[in-house]
Amino acid sequence: MNKIIFSKGVQYMIISALCFTIMQSLIKFTPKFSSFHHVFFRSIVGWILCVLVLSYQHVSLKGKNSKLLIYRGIIGTVSMVSFFYILTKIPFGSAVAFKYLSPIFTAIFAVLILKERISPLQWFCFFISFIGIILLKGFDTRIAFFDVCIGLIAAVSGGLLYIVIRKIGDDDHPFVILHYFMLISIFASSIAVIPNWITPTLTDWIWFLLIGGIGFIAQLFFTSSVQDPGNQVSFLAVLRYLEVVFALIVGYYFFQETYTLQSFVGIFLIFGGLILSFMLKPK
Repeated sequence: MNKIIFSKGVQYMIISALCFTIMQSLIKFTPKFSSFHHVFFRSIVGWILCVLVLSYQHVSLKGKNSKLLIYRGIIGTVSMVSFFYILTKIPFGSAVAFKYLSPIFTAIFAVLILKERISPLQWFCFFISFIGIILLKGFDTRIAFFDVCIGLIAAVSGGLLYIVIRKIGDDDHPFVILHYFMLISIFASSIAVIPNWITPTLTDWIWFLLIGGIGFIAQLFFTSSVQDPGNQVSFLAVLRYLEVVFALIVGYYFFQETYTLQSFVGIFLIFGGLILSFMLKPK
């Protein structure tokens, strides 16, 4: 049990969730920029870091699985752009609820594509954790049908990411995987950014560097976690629910947000589902 809990994949996913929370919090400090601007600048910073590290380590930018790397870049870009879009169009709680539908799709894809074994009790644990998310963040049904479709695209593409990265395996360096992702994100987001260009100030650049750097670290640990074969990708996906708990802590201490009894019940269900899924993980 301890070996499972403290495996590299689990540790990396926890660090990734924490970094993603910090990155999303920092975005609040640059409200004048659109979601596409954030994707564009974050991707530029991440891509430059990837190239510098790979050049220093004398690793080829091309990679060994170019087709899968391109797929990962496209799917990752669709996931990030669609999620950033619904963040700007619908209530935050609803957007987060959509984002955390992705582990359900990951579990489905893991069964269909990776042939992972997931017991009925594990499915029940996943359901418990997701109910915790709904209680924690709420869900506003009064949103446009188009926005619902975009939210589902974010969830499905987010779930598929785990499968593609596991398919790539450890044949390719994590920085090579991120290099493809960041480069494709730059080109995709530039289509919306260039016609509506806003020149960042020095202060804006500092925030973008922080957002891009921390986002880069988050993606690196996320990729390394999923590449590690020590855990099911379906379980690692559910572990991302911790990101919401981290967000609660950040919101309480830095944004003076308050929480109700319902919030704490949600936290209990999230952790309860995670702990049970640990215990019921197939050997």
